[in-house]
Amino acid sequence: MSGEKRKVMIVDDNIINLMIAEELLVNHGYDVVKISAPHGCVAKLDYEQPDVLLIDITMPRLPADDVIEAIRNSPDHEDLIVVLYADMEAEALEKICHAKDINGYFCKSMDVTRLPEFIDRFF
Repeated sequence: MSGEKRKVMIVDDNIINLMIAEELLVNHGYDVVKISAPHGCVAKLDYEQPDVLLIDITMPRLPADDVIEAIRNSPDHEDLIVVLYADMEAEALEKICHAKDINGYFCKSMDVTRLPEFIDRFF
């Protein structure tokens, strides 16, 4: 990663996945903020102003459609890179990305050690 340090916000209720992604991204030079519960996701996003939102859209009690719509309709987040991070099939995630104007997806079944390089591609 070159240039300025970028910030990634991870939203995931699986603590192990959250910790692994955080460690990989921090070791790769990213600033990382995380939230393990869907409550307050948009408020924390507004406060932290990350460059990338890595979000597990399959979290229980996360109104994923509402969160994504709020982000995409907010002028404060027009440059935010949104990446779906879920335990779903790639085809399903790709369809959601196209339908909801999402920048990309990373399946939890993929080689997680490649996550930082995947995020790098957006810069």
